[in-house]
Amino acid sequence: MKSRVKLEWLWVPLFYTLALLWIYRGLWHQHGAATGFGWDTIDTHGPDLDFFSSDLAHHRFSLWNPYDKGGYPVFCDPVFDRYYPLNWPFAAWGAVFGTSWWLVQIKVFAHHVIAASLMHLFLRTRGLSVRASLIGGIGLVASAPLLVHKASNILWPLVWVPLVWLAIDAALARPSWRRGALVGGALLFPLTAGSPPGMVYATLLIVPYAVMRLVQRVRTHRSPRELIALATCIGWAIVVAGLVAAVTILPVSQLVALGDRDRLGTGPEFALLGSQPLLPALRGVFLRSGGPFELYCGTALTLLAVIGVVVKPRADRGAPLSMFGTALFGVILVAGVSAFVLPVLVAYVPPFELLRVPARYKLLTAWGLAAGAAYGVAALEQRLAPRKVWIVVGFAIAVVVAWIGELGAPATAKDHPAWWSIAAIAIAGALVGAAIMLPKRFAHLAFALLTLGVLSDAPLFTFVEPDAPTAAEPRQTHVADDAIVAQLEGVRDRWRLYDEFILGERAGARLGIRDFRGYPAVDPLSLHRYVDVLDYAKLDPKILTDFNVRYVLERPHFRYLWTVQFLREPLDGFSRASNGWLWEADHPVPIVAWYGAVKLVTERPLDAIRAEEQPDGRRLRAIVEAGDAVALPPEAVIGTPAFREGVIESYAPDRIVYEIDTPHAGLAVLNELMFPGWSVMVDGVHTTGIRANYLLRGVWVTGGHHEVVWEFSPDHWRWLVGGYVLVLVVIVVAVVYRRRDDEIGDGPGDPRSMRT
Repeated sequence: MKSRVKLEWLWVPLFYTLALLWIYRGLWHQHGAATGFGWDTIDTHGPDLDFFSSDLAHHRFSLWNPYDKGGYPVFCDPVFDRYYPLNWPFAAWGAVFGTSWWLVQIKVFAHHVIAASLMHLFLRTRGLSVRASLIGGIGLVASAPLLVHKASNILWPLVWVPLVWLAIDAALARPSWRRGALVGGALLFPLTAGSPPGMVYATLLIVPYAVMRLVQRVRTHRSPRELIALATCIGWAIVVAGLVAAVTILPVSQLVALGDRDRLGTGPEFALLGSQPLLPALRGVFLRSGGPFELYCGTALTLLAVIGVVVKPRADRGAPLSMFGTALFGVILVAGVSAFVLPVLVAYVPPFELLRVPARYKLLTAWGLAAGAAYGVAALEQRLAPRKVWIVVGFAIAVVVAWIGELGAPATAKDHPAWWSIAAIAIAGALVGAAIMLPKRFAHLAFALLTLGVLSDAPLFTFVEPDAPTAAEPRQTHVADDAIVAQLEGVRDRWRLYDEFILGERAGARLGIRDFRGYPAVDPLSLHRYVDVLDYAKLDPKILTDFNVRYVLERPHFRYLWTVQFLREPLDGFSRASNGWLWEADHPVPIVAWYGAVKLVTERPLDAIRAEEQPDGRRLRAIVEAGDAVALPPEAVIGTPAFREGVIESYAPDRIVYEIDTPHAGLAVLNELMFPGWSVMVDGVHTTGIRANYLLRGVWVTGGHHEVVWEFSPDHWRWLVGGYVLVLVVIVVAVVYRRRDDEIGDGPGDPRSMRT
């Protein structure tokens, strides 16, 4: 038996890899051009991987990224994936061999293979057959929710949900400290996989399942000894998961407090915008033209999940109902304002008011239906209640025919004609009937055809060429990057550029150059004040020169052409080069500037910054807001206006050293973003930093020659990382440690109960 199980885990990942290569076959080659996962993959995940790999190659553990978005704290950014174990081998490969377009493509594709394989593994540990597990794995990755979000790391925390389910089952089957620690170890993956919304969706899948299993356990094992063992197991899981959550979630709260997400709104208006009507949302799950195409999980998959509820298999009878309930809960959340649940959660449960796009809750439906469909197959295999099966099939066909008669046309241009759904439900129903009516030797063929139907349903019929697949983009070769950067003197440590698509996606993080624009978007967190400057630049591009921008690179967006253009031409304060795409600032502020006087303001600080430029381009006073002026001496505002330029001695992500000579006391401003955690020393003495010119780092210095050192060392980060390292040690010990009475499980809840 063990050899058959081992053999299965040789071919199962390969099978899902081949299935996904077929699903995304159009992704790799479109109209004669090499393509791949686009959007978030190349805008966010690829550059983050480049930066992480560069860090490893230079033996650094950077907490700050000075090259992207004017500088931001990667220590606080969960999307960066620093603590995500699956990210480590890819980053290590990039550090040794260099990153490429295909490295991040493989990383994203691997998550889809892992999602299917872990769903398969979970279902097998519950005692389901290989073919039932194949339906579950294929049904998950071949659903429209995953087709839509394939390039986003919103999926990544959810990928590991079946592993957490499996760990919960093993822990409750025989509670111990070791198995509790392994539950926390399984939670490490969704907690570090990068996307805060994805973590919330994963939680909504994990908690109901854990509660169901815990109730089942307590109902049958109530002795004091068993309850103590259970409490110990749960305690270890909470401690391990809590230490992981601390290093990933606690720092982000600081970034959220200073972030720009609220500019789109907060509360109900933000969280409920885009709610879907409840009835179309329900139809859209199994009816190709009945609702939003992105909700479509498949006719056969939904039919099998319903059968799993109505005709529960003999073993594990509570699971089908739990999985189907989770799927239905996802649809209700998608409905938002048209159902009562999400508005209540938004009003009273804090995380929900921070999440946008209610339609993303469809991911709960995808995971729930995929697992539930596998239990439907298990019921068919056991030939349970054929009459109930036929009633379900007949009712499903009647519902589809009735709704198609009402709709009569595709919901969107991406859908096939509505009558396709009648054919799909008829074929699925016929195969279900064959599976329970034919002799077992012929029923295998019906199950095989059902698997193929689940595999091809959404990929073939949800999207219609040439629009599909979405998020496919031409391969970015960046062959001209070096030649372009060679024309931009000092952009690695003295000047900034503002890149509008000459160098492509997030050139700063990818190339290690100081790009001010970066990639400000809704989900990746950006500092509020930084985005204020970007917005101001849309009206007055000259503000960029106050923030050390010497070069602006401009051409049509690689996705939207001229429909997306952030700066208005002609660029005041810049001169255009003969090549047409390069603008150079006439009077950019240097990276280190000393000002002989300070102007205090209480409102419109960006206007005040602009007003300080003299006709010859010099700025003689720094702008400091009243709330930031407490560390300034009284003479700061009556000092003699003057200007001096400093010299950078060393420039690294977490440490910048410069020297400056000043004729008298004044404010030395480093043109880098201020953020809690930055400390400053002047001539070896710790001094108080001052925010100046709206978002930059300033320090008051006396007259003379000074060496100034800025270092980034956020509060408690060593304790948080130390706790995470301790967690890794505990998990390794829990994996290695064995006790004789912990070797054998006591039922299908234990991974060793896998049935061949």
